[in-house]
Amino acid sequence: MARLLVVLAALGAARTASAEAPRTNGTASASAEAWRNSAVLFPTKISRRPANADEASEGAELVPIAGQLDALLADAAQDLGLVLDLDQRGAAPDEAELVAQASALGGTLIVPSVRARNGEIELRIVLAEASSPELRVRIERASPADLSVRAVVMLRDLVTGLRSVPARRPEPRRALEGTLTYPARSAGRTALAVNATLFGGLLGYSIQRASGSEDPRLLYPLLAVGAGGGLVTSILVAEEWDVGVGPAWFLASGVWWPSIAGHMIYAGRFGASGGEGEQWTAGLVAGMTGLTLSTLGLALRGMSEGGALLAHTGGGLGLVLGGVTEALVRGNVDSFPITGMGYGAGLGWLGAAALAVHWRPAANRVVGMDLGALLGGLGGAALGSPLLLDGPTETQQRAWVGMIGGMALAGGAIGWFMTKPKAEASNHGKQAHGEGPGTLPVFGVIGQSQVGDRRAPVVGLSWSGTLR
Repeated sequence: MARLLVVLAALGAARTASAEAPRTNGTASASAEAWRNSAVLFPTKISRRPANADEASEGAELVPIAGQLDALLADAAQDLGLVLDLDQRGAAPDEAELVAQASALGGTLIVPSVRARNGEIELRIVLAEASSPELRVRIERASPADLSVRAVVMLRDLVTGLRSVPARRPEPRRALEGTLTYPARSAGRTALAVNATLFGGLLGYSIQRASGSEDPRLLYPLLAVGAGGGLVTSILVAEEWDVGVGPAWFLASGVWWPSIAGHMIYAGRFGASGGEGEQWTAGLVAGMTGLTLSTLGLALRGMSEGGALLAHTGGGLGLVLGGVTEALVRGNVDSFPITGMGYGAGLGWLGAAALAVHWRPAANRVVGMDLGALLGGLGGAALGSPLLLDGPTETQQRAWVGMIGGMALAGGAIGWFMTKPKAEASNHGKQAHGEGPGTLPVFGVIGQSQVGDRRAPVVGLSWSGTLR
């Protein structure tokens, strides 16, 4: 009970010290203080002595103590006015990377660690702040009974000393590098506006066609309302959120490719029995479903420009391969494979979009893959064209279609590998020929000679690496 009262008293003193900490004046603003109060508290690390013979028992003894310190320091940090960011909580980085990571996250990093020393526990707390290139460190030894109190006091002293320095946000890196321009907010607003306006017009036209009416007095108002609504919606979205070029085109892929897939699937399977209005309804439902899925993907992970291109590539390549698959099954190139193209476009976009959410490919490599697939497919069609002369059989038609699909896939793979970064390729080449770092001769200090307490450098010529 007495130990609990001591810890509570230390927490109260920490709260009082936080309230009485000197306030910044002059140029310090409320936004800067709010930014400075954000912090990341990493789990307490257990440091073991080098060459410890009883390492397992030492770790088992410190594990519950580390868990208690995590909960206690979290409460103390919040009492000191810090806002803990739980999303960034994970394994603590090396101390050499703490300053850079604090600057990147824009806040304060707190890294505690414990070590057993001669019956006592050594507590070490490292604090890194975004606006400072220095690390603040406190190290104290205490018995297990007094460790909780010492931990709260150490954290209070570190945070109070940090706040005694006027709050100042670090200058953006681009300003330090001399860049005269800043990225515009919502750089993808143009792409978003164009696609939203076109899809809004398509929405109005689909409603008119689905109703079965051909009255132009209904068509043009629906077109105007749909296009205008899409444009206004895109403007509001671009003002509310920072929409980049990648997210804008990813949303466009989620609208167009499912819409195309819905139209083609319905026309191929139910075109003879269903009406034209139902076909437009199917395309509209598929487009809205794709828009919902793409918006959900953006909300969860975000999107890069290469990922958006990959989603469009999945829809286009799936469209072609779906048609190739249906033609292979039928063995007849005279009938248009609209059903297979619809299924291929929908499934291709869905798979590529799901992959793009978790993977960030380079945009130039995706373009190279697209060009390779296009040239490969055209080359396959040209090489296999003699198979279609003089009344081709089903086998010849399947062979011609198979050459198109196979050459398209091969061309896409070749385009992907041909656009491999040159630096990466050159590094692999140098390593293969034994020309990597450290293979050139070096003249200078290559070691040291030690006799007792006396040391002397050894100067000579060294050459490491593979000799060929």
